Amino acid sequence: MPVFAPESSKIKMVILTKSKESNAVWWSPINQNKRNSQSVVTSMLRRFEKHALAKITNVIQFYENGILIASKRL
Repeated sequence: MPVFAPESSKIKMVILTKSKESNAVWWSPINQNKRNSQSVVTSMLRRFEKHALAKITNVIQFYENGILIASKRL
């Protein structure tokens, strides 16, 4: 079973980068699906802050079941 999967993960994180950079999408770990959404978002943000993408990101958006649940401007 995969750790991350678009069809199974609870939260989708869309990373909107600065101009001329490719946007990215991350999925929450499947083993965190039973946690509340805020807990999953917090853990994803913690991992994201350590990634190289953090330096070139303008906005992060979090979706659950296709609905925007949180957004953070950097």
